[in-house]
Amino acid sequence: MKKYFKLAGFVFVVVFAILTFRYFHIEDLWNEGKRFFSSSLFWWNCAAYGLAFLFRALAWKIYIYKPVKYSTCVQGVLISLFINHITPVKAGDILRAGLLSSKEKELSLDEAAHSVVVMRLIDIAVLLFFSASGLFFLGKEIRADFSEWIAAGVFCLILLAVFTIKKYMPAFFHKHLTMAKLAAKQKNSLFIVPLVIGSWILESVVVWNILKSMDLSFPFFQSIWVNSLTVGGQVFQFTPGGISTYESVMTAALVLTGLGGKDAYTAALLSHSFKFIFSYLSGFILILSSPAHMIGELRRNGFWGKKVQNEKRI
Repeated sequence: MKKYFKLAGFVFVVVFAILTFRYFHIEDLWNEGKRFFSSSLFWWNCAAYGLAFLFRALAWKIYIYKPVKYSTCVQGVLISLFINHITPVKAGDILRAGLLSSKEKELSLDEAAHSVVVMRLIDIAVLLFFSASGLFFLGKEIRADFSEWIAAGVFCLILLAVFTIKKYMPAFFHKHLTMAKLAAKQKNSLFIVPLVIGSWILESVVVWNILKSMDLSFPFFQSIWVNSLTVGGQVFQFTPGGISTYESVMTAALVLTGLGGKDAYTAALLSHSFKFIFSYLSGFILILSSPAHMIGELRRNGFWGKKVQNEKRI
């Protein structure tokens, strides 16, 4: 399976190279970038994108059934964003779980990792919903029988995975099932999914505002679909921050909505550039705000200098 993901990632690199050869014009990109980054739309993007991560941090805090600080959850999602933009794979969640368990002493690494995995599954479910809904509303035809077979296949794989874990790893299965039940019983648990949905809607503001800065009229609901499809395509991340995968998928999605190839490619580059800048600034601010602790966590997980051994947790 891993080799197929790598192959898909390599294909996106080739596609990005072709798009760059065809549409990259430094003067046009510079002018569009200067217009966006010097406008108020840049600051609106900062607010919307930042608020998206505050929503995800709050949803994560609510899911964790033990008392944890909201500030720790915010640090976790932002340091994860930073790591995902400097590594060729999405390794940020490893540090996110480690940071949470190290700062919140009552929470074990196992419990922290469980919460991160569940929040990622909710993210994936929301992105799949938006992507499928977008295909329906945009009028892209999908044969019903084909889509039904895919849905049935995915459902059977999930059932098979659950049955296998329950049969061969009963202690593991019941342990994590208990964690999920405890999280679901909390009085604020009903806000988790709406907060995650809201976070992805807020993130869609980024590409929408960039298209506005390019004087392109673009419906906001289509921006939600484009962003969801693009972020979903990052499972094939092959380079730091998903360079090439992000641009290739977003360009294709924007072209499907009717945009010209050059405008779609430029918007994808500017959108990803904005996210890189935001993630790097967030990461540097977090490291500077607590250098000893943050660098310690980075080293412990192998992201800074020599990797150190994790201490044993109960």
